[in-house]
Amino acid sequence: MMRPQPLLEVLGGRWSLGVPVVAAAWDEELAGFALGDGSVALARAEWEGGPVIAPRRGGGLELRPGTPPPPLARQPVQGAGCLALRAAPGRGFLTGGGDARLTRVTPDLSAERLPAASEGGADHFAIAPDGQRHATAVGTHVSIAGGTPAAFDTPAPVVALLFDTTGERLGVADEAGVTLWTVDAGPSRLETPERPVSLGWGAGGTRLACGLANGAIEVWDISEPGTLYYVTLGGGGGPVTSVSFDPEGGHLAAAGDRRVLCWALDPPSEAPTPCGTTARVPLAMVAWHPNRAMIAGGTAEGAVSLAEPGGTDALHLRDEGGGAVTVLAWSADGSRLAIGTAGGDLGVLPLPDSLFRPRKDGNQ
Repeated sequence: MMRPQPLLEVLGGRWSLGVPVVAAAWDEELAGFALGDGSVALARAEWEGGPVIAPRRGGGLELRPGTPPPPLARQPVQGAGCLALRAAPGRGFLTGGGDARLTRVTPDLSAERLPAASEGGADHFAIAPDGQRHATAVGTHVSIAGGTPAAFDTPAPVVALLFDTTGERLGVADEAGVTLWTVDAGPSRLETPERPVSLGWGAGGTRLACGLANGAIEVWDISEPGTLYYVTLGGGGGPVTSVSFDPEGGHLAAAGDRRVLCWALDPPSEAPTPCGTTARVPLAMVAWHPNRAMIAGGTAEGAVSLAEPGGTDALHLRDEGGGAVTVLAWSADGSRLAIGTAGGDLGVLPLPDSLFRPRKDGNQ
């Protein structure tokens, strides 16, 4: 039986730049990609004369082919490589680089570089959703700029930085555990039984999830100190390379197994719920849809699919190729998905509501 052609091939735009894709974000219909060589590329999921999905006479939908996408707009903006990217709605993007500098990038790719946050450069960079704060880490030292500056050291080298949705909390994963920094209280320590690999925040910063090297996840309820959830992927116990909460923060999805796995947290489920189909290799990234019960998953070999929690089918978005999926970024309304890989493949894909079943409520 022939496998359906991936949706990105027939409806989206794709390019190959040969440079690792570090991060992506959407400023309305414009996707920005931060690349490992210090450049930013911009693309749109729809373009004049491009393919469209339209109602078919007599019912259903049909794909109307169109012209190929235009070339990417691309500009060097960071001298020491990009490490992070955030949208600045209506004004383009903010990107952070290895020289610890924050740069504003407009939709026409003009760039304004801001002063360095630290003199020692940066191994990791995080930007708050509102752009008012950013944090850098080099080795075990973390610096926070914007508002009242702050700095602290971690017990071991940092592996990940992530602001919550409010920008008032920062999760810092290092090789020995997690530090939680808040505007009001400063840093406090959260212990983990294994080496952290990935971080994810729930809605409003109420929960913080940490994927571990042994295939487990710890979830702290920040609103109720002392409340801790501990769940495992099962199977081979590979590292949890990506975690993602649903829009309400009551469910958690994780990558590391060959299927997307998710858990309910209210009340907590003991065993994970498999989602979609089984991939040939483990998943590297997951991203929950911003307003539907759907999860995008990307594998260590570049394939991307979209599945419902507990469902046994999946919408095939991208074939293997281009290295591991490093980026899955939804637009704010969930109508577009940006995809990036370690080998430098980029994709932008429109996913209009007409492709899916009508919502039963705000998250269906």
